[in-house]
Amino acid sequence: MSLKLHVFPPSPRAFKVLFAAHQLDVDYELVPVNFANGGTKTPGFTALNPNQRMPVLEHDDFSLWESNAIVQYLASLKPESGYLPADLNGRMQAIKWQFWESSHWDPACAIYMFENVVKKLFSLGEPNPAELERGRQLFARLGPVLDGQLGRTACLAGPRMTVADLSVAPSLSSAELAQMPIADYPNLQRWLAEMQALPAWGQARALQRPAA
Repeated sequence: MSLKLHVFPPSPRAFKVLFAAHQLDVDYELVPVNFANGGTKTPGFTALNPNQRMPVLEHDDFSLWESNAIVQYLASLKPESGYLPADLNGRMQAIKWQFWESSHWDPACAIYMFENVVKKLFSLGEPNPAELERGRQLFARLGPVLDGQLGRTACLAGPRMTVADLSVAPSLSSAELAQMPIADYPNLQRWLAEMQALPAWGQARALQRPAA
């Protein structure tokens, strides 16, 4: 049984699935994909994901795209971990935050990543003030939602980590470099520091450096 993760390691979405795999202790083969050089547009990759985007999980003859779906799949391989709660209410509480991340949080964080990191990395010009203002407004709306929840519970879906934390925290993996405005959210900062202190976070971060 061979599980492969096709990723461009510097990407926060790639970091998400790498962090999850290490936190869940799932064995995998890393398959680097360089989208800057057209790596996601090859016939082989397109057969795995017709959207031509990474990350992609390949497990024997099964392939799966969308980072949060991959996180759920990895957690399903380790049911004893409790990261995908067995009870319906607990599971839905965790999955709810995954939907929130993909619909709201990731797009807000992505503005700062693109304007303050990607543009510089690929010589795409200066940050767009209008886009950064849009990002600021999104953070002003979404930051209190996340900070408020983390003021009530140690982790996003309750007292212990679930797929919710594995999915939401990685959007902040380059928060300092991207200059994301998180200084006003103490509960978020406490939780992020706890995520960053996990060995799995450091292991996933180490995989980003060679390709960065």
